[in-house]
Amino acid sequence: MTDAEFDALVVELQRVSPDAPELHAPGGGSKLLSLDKQELSEWLAGLGAAAAGRFSVTPKLDGCAIALEYRQGLLTAAWTRSGADAMHLLPLVATVPSRLKAPISVQIRGELYGLDGRQSTPAAALRRKVPSGKGLAFLAFEVMQSAADHATQLLALDRWGLPIPPYLLCRAPQLARHHRLWLQGQLWIELPTDGLVVQLDDGQQRRRLGVTTVAPRYALAMKR
Repeated sequence: MTDAEFDALVVELQRVSPDAPELHAPGGGSKLLSLDKQELSEWLAGLGAAAAGRFSVTPKLDGCAIALEYRQGLLTAAWTRSGADAMHLLPLVATVPSRLKAPISVQIRGELYGLDGRQSTPAAALRRKVPSGKGLAFLAFEVMQSAADHATQLLALDRWGLPIPPYLLCRAPQLARHHRLWLQGQLWIELPTDGLVVQLDDGQQRRRLGVTTVAPRYALAMKR
């Protein structure tokens, strides 16, 4: 099933049965949203005055979206974008800390990807009956339900001991250039990317814009 097909099913289920248990992740965790794939100019126009603010740009990894939950600094839950339990695998991945550097309780969104660059690698690992973290890595992108600026979230993730992606901070006129550099193979070539994730950095604007049933309005996936 493609991401688009999955998102369409989620929207339909939310319409006919908003309280369905399938709409909630294990342990009461938050569902993982997808990303819109509009044209850049159309998306910027939809942001209104917020488009004059600062943007963060991160690599869009070709892997599987994963959420991690830590309680008092200890890893207690992990799940996929569809809400499937992933605790059988994530503790085995070398770049997923079992204990944070601070005794906090938090939910984190990131991406599980294969060191071989193939999207099928993490997907197959999640299905394997005998799990192994070999050949897999994880990067943390977001503190879920946080009101902080995105750059502040990334700094916090790094401070807590989680691996974070490289990122850029810029204004709207520079976004097309960063995308062009990625298309030319000159940006983040060390990672298995299939695009860039562009999002408003300002936490207040992110909260004001909010999310649709499947995607945040403040973020955009720029692909080929």
